[in-house]
Formats: sequence, C-alpha cells, structure tokens
Amino acid sequence: MIPPNEPQPSAGFQALSRARLSQASRPSHPSLVVGIQHRADIVPLTESQVRFEIDMCIGCDRCMRACPVPLSASVHIADLNLATISDEIAPHVARFTDECVMCGSCVPVCPVNNHRDLLMLSLKERLGIPWDGNVDMSRVLEHLPQGWTIELLLSRLREQLLFRDRQQIPDNYLLHFIASSKLLLVEPGEAVLHEGEYGRNIFLILDGRFVISSLNPGGEDMPVAILRRGEFMGERGMLTGQPRNATATAQTSAAVLDVPEQVMQRMMEIAPLVRLFFEQLNNTRSIESVMKRLAIFQGIADADIQWIAQAMQFNYYDRDQQLFAESDRNQPARESLHIILEGFVKVARTASTGERIIAYRQSGDYFAGGLDMLGDGRAVTVTAINRVHVAEIPRAAMLAILSRYPEINQRFMHRLQEYRATAEAAQSFIGPMDFLRNGTSPHFSSADTRAGLRAIVGGGVVEGTEVLVIDLNKCVQCDKCEDACERRHGHSRMNRKGMVVGNITIATACRQCDDPVCMLCSRAGIARMPGGEVYITESCIGCGICAERCPYDNISIISLQDDMEKQTTWQRFSQFFTRGIGKEYGKKVLPMAGSVAPGPLNHEESLDAFGEMRKKIAIKCDLCAGYNNQACVQACPTGAAFRAQPSQFFGSTEEILQRRVQ
Repeated sequence: MIPPNEPQPSAGFQALSRARLSQASRPSHPSLVVGIQHRADIVPLTESQVRFEIDMCIGCDRCMRACPVPLSASVHIADLNLATISDEIAPHVARFTDECVMCGSCVPVCPVNNHRDLLMLSLKERLGIPWDGNVDMSRVLEHLPQGWTIELLLSRLREQLLFRDRQQIPDNYLLHFIASSKLLLVEPGEAVLHEGEYGRNIFLILDGRFVISSLNPGGEDMPVAILRRGEFMGERGMLTGQPRNATATAQTSAAVLDVPEQVMQRMMEIAPLVRLFFEQLNNTRSIESVMKRLAIFQGIADADIQWIAQAMQFNYYDRDQQLFAESDRNQPARESLHIILEGFVKVARTASTGERIIAYRQSGDYFAGGLDMLGDGRAVTVTAINRVHVAEIPRAAMLAILSRYPEINQRFMHRLQEYRATAEAAQSFIGPMDFLRNGTSPHFSSADTRAGLRAIVGGGVVEGTEVLVIDLNKCVQCDKCEDACERRHGHSRMNRKGMVVGNITIATACRQCDDPVCMLCSRAGIARMPGGEVYITESCIGCGICAERCPYDNISIISLQDDMEKQTTWQRFSQFFTRGIGKEYGKKVLPMAGSVAPGPLNHEESLDAFGEMRKKIAIKCDLCAGYNNQACVQACPTGAAFRAQPSQFFGSTEEILQRRVQ
C-alpha cells in the first residue's frame, strides 16, 4: 500500500534493522539465534568458557527459580547443563531453550557468578532455528479454503516479491510462516484495515482485489489505489508503529494471510533479503514523503526528488548521541543537508557557563552543513534526545540541486530567520495553549523556561500521545488516584509524583508513546489496541525486557507467586468488599495476543498445568482499556488530575517560543 504521508520506522523495526544478523544466503543458519533483538550486541562464550562455567555450577537451581519462563518449573539445572555440553538434549529442555527470551533474570541470583544467559545462547546456537524443524501441518490445514491445496497456497505466497528467493526462503520456512499466521476469507465490502486505527499486522493478498481509500480534507472517503493478488497492505503499521493512514476494503471475494508483527520479524531475522526489502521500501517512501512536505523543496521535479532520495544516506542515532559537534573536526560539509525524519534533537553551543541550549528540533527540521540556527555562520552541537532517524543529502547531490534551483538558497535564508527569532526568545512559556491564546501566561525567567522545556522534551513527554497531568494548585495529595488504580487493577500502575513543570506535575505513568520502544516482545506479551492503548497481554511472562527498554521507568514487574503467598484465602475473599469490587462498571473483555505458553511463534507443543503457570507479569497503565472511564481521573475529589495530549496541551516548541516573541 502506498501511503500519502509515510512516517518513520518503529522502534521494533529499527532494533531489528540494527541487530547483527547473519548475511549468509544458505537456508540453514546453525549459528543464528532469533528473537534476541534486544541484545543484539551480545558476545557468545567460547567452547572453553562454556565448559568452565558448567564446571563452576553448583546445581542450586536458583537460576531456574528466577527464570520467568513458565516451563522453567519443570526443568532441572542438571538436565540443562548436560544439554549444553553434550548431544543429550531432552525434548522439554529443547522446548525451554526455544522459549528462553534471554532476559538475564538468571544472572544476578547465581552464587558463583555464572553467566547462565550466555550458556543459554550457546545452547540456542547448537539447536539452530526452530523453523528448520518439522511443521505442525494441522495448523496449516485448519483454515485452508475449500478447493485450495498446500501447493496452491505456497505458490500464491511465492508471488510476493519478498518470498521469491527459494534459496533463502525454502518451503519449510513458508509453512512455519503460515502456521503462525491466520488465513482469512473476506467478503466484498468488508474492510480489513481502518484509517486512524493502530495495528502492526501485515496482510498478504492471496486472491481477490482491495480498494485502498483515504479521507480527504472534507471528510470524504476517496479511493487512491487498487491492490491485487501478489501485493501486500498494512506494512505502514509494522514499519512505523503509526496509525493506519488508509482503509482497505475488499472489492471482490478475497483471501489474505494475516501476519503478526512478530512472525514477519522472525522471517526478517532468518532471511536477510526480506529485511533489506522492507528497509529500502521504508527509506524510499519516508524521504520522498518528507521532501514533498518541506517548503524548501516545493517546485522540484519528482524525478529530481527521486534522484535525491537514491543519493541519500540514512543514519540512526541513539539517545544522547551527537549528530555533529561545533568543533571543526566533527562538522559536516557546508553544502550537506541533514533532515530529521524521526525523533527530537537539541541544538546547543558551548558558553562560559557550560552548555547553552538554543532550541529543540524535531521531524521535518533540517540543518544546512551544521550552521548554527542563529544565522551567524558559526557551528552548533546537535545531540539526539531520543532515538533519531536522519537522512543526509551528500555535498555533491546538494550542489547539483542548488545549481539547478537557485530559489532554494532564498528559502534557506528565510528558514534561518525563523530559527533566529526562535532562539532570541528570551522568555518562553510552558503550559496549556489556552493560556497563551488568552494572553494570561505567567512570566518565567529564561533559565526557568529552558529547564522546563528540557524537562518536557528530554523527559519524553512530547513523545507521548496521552499523559496524566496533575494541577498542583488543586491537588490535596490525598493519593485517591493511586488507590483507585490499585482497587481496579490489583496493583497501582501509576505514581502521583513525577516531573514538575511550573504548577503542574506529569505523573509517573505510561504515556502511550507515539512509537513505543517497549513493544519489542517475541512472545507478543505487549500489544496496542486500535485506539492506541498499549497494554499487557496474556502472553506476558514478566521477563522484564519491556520494562528495561522503557526509558521513563513506567513499566513494573510483579511476582504473582509473592501475591499468593502473602494473602490467605480469607484475605482474598475479604477484598471483594473492602476494595469496592462492585463499583467498577463498564469492563470489557480485551483481545489477547496468543496463549501464555509456549508463545505465539511455537504452536507445536501442547499446554500443561506447569506451562500455564506464570511466575511474574508486567504491569503498566493502559488508560483503563476495557472500562468506560479512567480510575485515577474519576477518583480525584478536586478535579486536579486529568488526561492531556502533549501536542495539544503544550504546543510545539516553535509555536510556544514564537508566541512569546510576538
């Protein structure tokens, strides 16, 4: 599907792109370990190191007790050690090894400081890729349409451009791919994608036609394309994590393969050509879309835009990493152009008192050769605040465009004047946009404003789609918001205390980030509802990877076993009355992504009592998804707590500063 405005890669897709994947073209990858994008920089143990660690093990089983994988309750450390250094690998040990998510929970509890996670990595390497094994054909045949055969289904998948390489993607991989997905039959007029909804599944069209439509400024649904057999749709959500930007409606009777994000990422891990296909597709669409929106490139021929897109270099920068510095040694060529495709950066210069932040920039802003945004010709230091995706137009390509389109120079000068006005705003305002419009904003000093702006941007508030705001002028610190959250969910998912800016507090609770970095779970233990609420699913085992990836500490891990041990049957029964269980109305059943164990990508093993017994689980705010109100807001006696969208409540950086200049 060709979107009109394509945003940038999602956190999961970026992590997968940066992982160290084998580039071998053989379908068998004995040294490749899948599902560990969160630990892409891990270094395996040597054979001698493995034997040393096994010899050091005292067999206390503490690592297995700390392991969050449910199956660990039925695996003894002696069996695991034997499998690590020999060919005697019991079936339940092989299954446990496949389900291990490399979270590292086993390492801190070891009394001899063994690296059990690295020992598991060694065992995973020996066992190889699960998709090299046998396929549960019953799952493939379960939803096969009448009149279809396995051979026909495989041939339809081979029509997809990304699956045509039989050497990298043998039929066995495709069968596992099908078994982990859903084959859907769609009637004419039925929609499988809805514009504005969140979703990370991708749909491969096996038969029939779909009309792709999008709302125009007048709110009318306008068709923009027709997709047929051999094409795909929905990749925007998988690549960027953003809402669907179009609706897909069946024009005829159709058959599609509904592929979960985790399944397609597994295919990208074991088949580098598939990963490369999506990387190139996303980069091309992203830069063409951004360039067509940038005012400086208006009027440039489409052919020249495509030529520039092909000449561009794409780079990812992690939090606190410098794009370039004001020192001559780290400055880019003066004629180069850096365009921010995703994320936020801070623009700073070194002063006698230390670093002085000039401004914050975001998607759509650009830097011409590292010139400072004050327009005085001197350099600046630009540093990533969060994950940043940048496209760089090389010097030679930029010189060619400047010579062909002289008017671009004038547009650059106009943009620099805008930057100058922004940076010279000595006073700024951090607060609701209504205050600005009414002209009642309080007076802050330049230092206070910069500190507040840094807190809002650097603290990730601007990344959120909905934050919990508390008006300190109204708050009486009764903690009823936290109590209501605990009463509804069993554990409080928020903390009233948080970032203070002026007279408001940004409470410590999940902000439902625009591109959540926490959603990198091979078990689909964390998912997003169509409305944007990020929630924990029943597949969660409490491994803590999502909590570790959350840069704002808004995800917690709780032990289910501790709760059961602390409470007697009478205490749990009494809570039905003391915690007001009958006062919660409007609860709906949430969709759950897969079963608890053995995970969404392994359906070969049947569940048993041990496999279904979870030890831990992650908890986070999901905006009370499934309820008709939000407990924290509803319980506030003074109306101090309310939910707000940061972009609407605070406004953009430029908007706030420009209003103060005027």
